Amino acid sequence: MIRAFNKHYRKAIDLLESFTGSEKLEMGEKVMDWFREIPEEYLVSLALFFNEVIDDLGDESLEKIDLKIKSKKKDEEDEEEGSDEYEEDEDDYDEDEDEEEDY
Repeated sequence: MIRAFNKHYRKAIDLLESFTGSEKLEMGEKVMDWFREIPEEYLVSLALFFNEVIDDLGDESLEKIDLKIKSKKKDEEDEEEGSDEYEEDEDDYDEDEDEEEDY
């Protein structure tokens, strides 16, 4: 399977190297349109396949696709933490204004 992937990967590299800049952009747009049109199950299957390929290649520089789903509770906690940081920044700003008024 990896040999087949590498064969097609090499063909893709050769094809893209022969393109001009605008042709590369056009090809990228076509690929993105294709990704938007295919069912989610296919995308997940592709992601799992690419993760296997990355494992088989043993290339530590390649980042695997993270398919873990965050829970809604976790998302809400992250949002709250982000808003707390903003509120702290506002408090610091207010203190700075008070100090300036004293002078």
